Amino acid sequence: MFELTRQYQFHSARRLTELSENHPCGTLHGHTFSVIIKVSGNELTDEGWIIDFYDIDAFYEEKVHLFLDHKYLNDIIENPTTEHIAMWIWNQLKNDLKGLSSVTVSEGSSYGCTYFGDKNA
Repeated sequence: MFELTRQYQFHSARRLTELSENHPCGTLHGHTFSVIIKVSGNELTDEGWIIDFYDIDAFYEEKVHLFLDHKYLNDIIENPTTEHIAMWIWNQLKNDLKGLSSVTVSEGSSYGCTYFGDKNA
């Protein structure tokens, strides 16, 4: 079994809607988010990989980055917690990235969430 890891960043603003405005995240604020996409597989292509990193890049750019970078996340994701962002990214990529195994979203070096998909789906 192989697992590829590809890391990206995007910059966005958000407001967590389920918090009071007294909470720092209940008001408008921004982050530089880091995203780690992991793809797993057993079989290598003739080129010697499970998937070309350029293919991962193309899917990420088209399905995620264009929608999230320098955007107000509340216009895209209701209550854009890190958990909801990770799940949204998973759902954008799952049909195109065969072997998608996890999506990790971090809003700095100390906070993050990994989503492994809905194993019941």
